[in-house]
Amino acid sequence: MKEIRWPSILYNFCLACNSLLVFLALFGRHLDVPAWLQVAGRMHPLLLHFPIACLLLAAIWETTTYTRKENFFRNTGDWLLLLAAASAGITALTGLFLSNEGGYDDSTLRFHRWSGLFVSWLAFGWYVLRQQVRISKLRTGIVSIAGFVLIVLAGHLGATLTHGKNYLLAPIMPEKHPEQVALEDALVFQDVVRPILKEKCISCHNARKSKGDLNMESEATLLQGGKNGALWDSSAAGYGLLLRRIHLPVVEKEHMPPQGKPQLTDEEVRMLYFWIKSGASFTQKVVDLPENDTLRILATARLQVAVVEQFDFPAADENTIRQLNNDFRTVHPLAANSPALAVDFYGQSAFNIQALHELDKVKTQIVQLNLNKMPVQDADLSIVSRFVNLRKLNLAGTAITGATLSELKSLRELRQLTLSGTPVKAANLDGLRDLPKLSVVHLWNTGLTDAELAELRQQMPQVRFESGFSGAGVVAQLNAAIIESPDDVFYDSAKVVLKNFIPGAVVRYTLDGSPPDSLNSPIFSAKDTIVLKKNCTLNSKTYLPGWTSSVLATRSFFKVGITPDSAALITQPDPQYRALGAETLINHKIGDTDYKTNKWVGYRETPLECMLFFKRPTLLSSAYVSTLAHIGNYVMPPAEIQIWGGDAPNRLVLLHKMQPEQPTKLAKYRVGYECAFPPRTMKVMKIVLKPVAKLPAWHPQKGEKGWVFMDEVFLN
Repeated sequence: MKEIRWPSILYNFCLACNSLLVFLALFGRHLDVPAWLQVAGRMHPLLLHFPIACLLLAAIWETTTYTRKENFFRNTGDWLLLLAAASAGITALTGLFLSNEGGYDDSTLRFHRWSGLFVSWLAFGWYVLRQQVRISKLRTGIVSIAGFVLIVLAGHLGATLTHGKNYLLAPIMPEKHPEQVALEDALVFQDVVRPILKEKCISCHNARKSKGDLNMESEATLLQGGKNGALWDSSAAGYGLLLRRIHLPVVEKEHMPPQGKPQLTDEEVRMLYFWIKSGASFTQKVVDLPENDTLRILATARLQVAVVEQFDFPAADENTIRQLNNDFRTVHPLAANSPALAVDFYGQSAFNIQALHELDKVKTQIVQLNLNKMPVQDADLSIVSRFVNLRKLNLAGTAITGATLSELKSLRELRQLTLSGTPVKAANLDGLRDLPKLSVVHLWNTGLTDAELAELRQQMPQVRFESGFSGAGVVAQLNAAIIESPDDVFYDSAKVVLKNFIPGAVVRYTLDGSPPDSLNSPIFSAKDTIVLKKNCTLNSKTYLPGWTSSVLATRSFFKVGITPDSAALITQPDPQYRALGAETLINHKIGDTDYKTNKWVGYRETPLECMLFFKRPTLLSSAYVSTLAHIGNYVMPPAEIQIWGGDAPNRLVLLHKMQPEQPTKLAKYRVGYECAFPPRTMKVMKIVLKPVAKLPAWHPQKGEKGWVFMDEVFLN
């Protein structure tokens, strides 16, 4: 039987492929590709990895063995080059067939096509001329570098066509995000709707890759629509094509975004629906919508979550902040882990100018200052001008006449100024021209006429002058009480104090994790001290008639009962989240909601299984397992918790099993589970936490695997 000569067959195949590539490169755009070749073209993304690997291996092999004359080295190099040439040829052919389907940016596609062709021609030429190339190290190096450059170029352009601009270099050259906008300045389309389209739609519908002839990058192209017509019609049933495609079942071919792509959340679908229903305006402001309008409520919630300004100044000393708080002034962080401070004053009779001078200790960190109804005079603005990072200044109901408003010219970051209920005059507001970022001035109940307001708006078009407010009730919500205790983890007992700086306000609390109510929950008195004897979650809220109750303040406390002598992980955590290994679970150190610290071990592919060992038989009746929920980042409560115990690792019995309740919306919080069981003497305990196998249907990444994170176990 005649021996099959594979090198000869592959060589002739490469010759045919590359000859055909030359022809198609010159005339292929004028040919109609039949359906069966379109199927072959769509295999291009599946095939392209093989020639890349072969060509890179061939380059490495040739550059390291070009001086070796033995048959093994020469034959191995020949086969690598031949396989690279054959696979590059078929990959380039399928790419040409795919490119004929259209829907891609012509310039990017053209460069990608030619770079792919040159990869194929280089691979084939290298094989044909391999003996001549091997003559010198310089030739081998030049050809290897040329192959590497062509592969990177073709890959980068291909990724741009498939995934969008700058896909390859995005981790080291991230896109610049637009400056975050204040709610008062936000446009419904630009700041709410457009980010949704950019995140979920534009990767497939842009100038470079316009599937269905639809480009969603600009207002003009959105109105133009695609080959199937206009995207929306606010007068039609169902409001048009966009919403109809969004509401199709995910498995439907015409569902958008396609199956496998990040899907729109229910909240995002609702915002698109109400935006189109309201007329799909590109210029309407969020604050111009009626206060009870659903679109305004949704947009406001989204903007308030998204806009978390980053500050470049250091945080103030905590002791200094604590000393500045008293019964008539609160100084508190603007947000968790933020160095920015907000300052509120209460009680006109207790106010004096020294109270402003004392804030010099934190003048760099103050971004919000509320002097509503305080006896502030024009001369006092020179003190306020020292707070150079101020964003919001409330002077409503003060004695400010406006004569010294020019003192505020040093506040280059000021965005919002409230002068409601003051005797300020229109002529005095000319001093505000030097504030580059000022966008809103509240002038309610100032006595300015409509004509004066109109003239101000004409003179300073970048500033929105608001009028009509009564000046009362600027401060609507109480500050939450401060929960003070030395440690979150204690051995015998812990003492907790709740501090409230609002005279007459009532602080109520609970110790079982439930939110306190204004009638039945225990009241904390300034003379009280809460003594904790066991694990608990303390929640508190502050109430005062005529005020909105505070947000919920919460803090968890953990009692150390019995500490294992050692621990071991049976299954290993994800390499990104291994922390200190098994020691993490028994070192009595609690993590916060940042799962990237070294206080959490994280699992996704396998359950968390750990062993706790005791040198002597130990009587135990409960295990408190501390975990994390960070729903937006796939970190879920465990799907199942198992507690096993016994006198040896191979003689364990199941003591407790539970399936924790799963969340129904995005949130992040610490969560612990008390696993009680009949008292049992043991030398070994095994804890098993199973991650959620599939994220729920309401989650933006439904169907993906969940993570489970654990930081500590407390035994009693």
